[in-house]
Amino acid sequence: MKKKKAHAAGAGPKLSVTNPPRTFFEDTLALFNSRRFDLLDQKINEAVNKWPNHAVVWKAIGVIMLMEGRFKEAIEPLTTAANLAQGDAQLHHNLGVAYLRLEQYEKAVPWLQRATSLKPDYAQAFANLGIAQAEIGLLQAAESNYRTALKINKDFPEALNNLGNVLNDQKRYGEAEECFRRALVLKPDFAEALNNLGTSLKGLNRLEEAETTYRKSLSLMPDYTRAHIGLGHTLFKLRQPDKAAASFRRAIELSPYELEAHDGLSMTLGDTVPLWHLPMMNDKPRNDAYFNALQAAVTPETRVLEIGTGSGLLSMMSARLGARHVTTCEVVTAIAETAASIVKDNGFADQVTVIPKLSTTLEVGVDLEERADLLVSEILSSEFLGEGVLSSIEDAKRRLLKPGARIIPARGSVRIALFGGRDIEMNVRVDEVYGFDLSRFNDIVPPKQYVGRNDLNIELLSDGIGAIHFDFMGTDHFPTSRSYGIDVPITRAGRCCGVIQWIRLEMDDTFVFENHPAERNVASGWQHCVYLFKTPVDVQPGQVAQIIASHDIRTCWFFLKKIVTP
Repeated sequence: MKKKKAHAAGAGPKLSVTNPPRTFFEDTLALFNSRRFDLLDQKINEAVNKWPNHAVVWKAIGVIMLMEGRFKEAIEPLTTAANLAQGDAQLHHNLGVAYLRLEQYEKAVPWLQRATSLKPDYAQAFANLGIAQAEIGLLQAAESNYRTALKINKDFPEALNNLGNVLNDQKRYGEAEECFRRALVLKPDFAEALNNLGTSLKGLNRLEEAETTYRKSLSLMPDYTRAHIGLGHTLFKLRQPDKAAASFRRAIELSPYELEAHDGLSMTLGDTVPLWHLPMMNDKPRNDAYFNALQAAVTPETRVLEIGTGSGLLSMMSARLGARHVTTCEVVTAIAETAASIVKDNGFADQVTVIPKLSTTLEVGVDLEERADLLVSEILSSEFLGEGVLSSIEDAKRRLLKPGARIIPARGSVRIALFGGRDIEMNVRVDEVYGFDLSRFNDIVPPKQYVGRNDLNIELLSDGIGAIHFDFMGTDHFPTSRSYGIDVPITRAGRCCGVIQWIRLEMDDTFVFENHPAERNVASGWQHCVYLFKTPVDVQPGQVAQIIASHDIRTCWFFLKKIVTP
């Protein structure tokens, strides 16, 4: 159907005195399916002029647009139709599907709910409602609607697959496995279900079975990015790093901006244990910022919760400042035991309790006497997200903190700039040495690296820009993933190697910490992250680098899309 048609976008309903034929909807779809577009255009234009206030006309227009993949354009005619035929379950479902395809999940939910209310045996509507709810984090509601769809139609492999995904998301891997196996009985060549079954088996630590299942999925769908990523993670756990890297590389070939594939490859190529605890403890600007914020917040009535004990430094600061009591948790047993000894050595054992647990397993009434008035944490990796800060704060606000509790830091952000300079380039890539071309070695070097040295001359080719922001005090639920474009104006000529990233912490409204790459600090647990371009790019002032920023709850990444010259 020609995209020039204007009948779906502004004609609006008018009064009419006749009704369209009962077969109008079916007739228009038949013309579309037979690709008789001229007759279809004529029929629809005549219908809009003759029966502008009849839902079936707008429904036909909207459904055809859905079939053409014109989801955004379909919204207006489908909404018009839904307002004219408020009892049409299929119509409400179609509108919900349009919003689903546009990834506007919150807008999809009420239309799909209305469809299920109008037609309680509408299995497809319940299943699609589950999809929308799962995408916005309503996992229990999604699970309920998938189960309702399956009560209506037990032989519904797609609903079984989606139910399994929700169970996987809740780490209920055994139940999820059962769903995927039922789906595969109904649809043996269901590559997506095989991939998701692999995820369940990996979660159950049945790694050899998981590998076999991922490979079977890929035999059915060789270009399936998610299966390559899942296989890569499984092979990494099976201590087969070369094969794991090959899987992640294939995923990147298929999906160049796929965050998890890049992160998996980086993990595989550079799997080392970071030795950052000691410089972190000796980081004076960091310590001053935390101490000043604690001094402004702690009173004799304050109950403090610290997530991530480390050496116990922040807990002892809180105790010295007069907190009523400090509870601190540390998941690494050796660190927790050492911290408890340090606390005792410094005379704060009566004020500070060290618990060797994840914060998400703490219980009020068991580990904490009552909910805390203040949360302090430094579970921030050099790239900001790598230690699970978002999920930990979400959980603490929901279960462990009093309403309105203070959080230190209150806000945080990831900042970026373009960088170059001979010093830094010699430490992150190689080209010619003694007349030999060694550049192929760059292919096995992680594209995301950490710069631990502070003696390198790093040339910033742009001003710093706030790329990703988080309000810990003001937000209860953080997005699980985001990806968007950022324009970075180039302010200095040079050979650009990539993007350099650092962090900024607003402890409160007064005290701020930022490890800007231009500032030298002799000891810091936070390093600067660099995201290397495949090859360096010569840039000039006035140009703009179009950067794609992407993050989930555990990591972030920055990709170069292109350099634009105005």
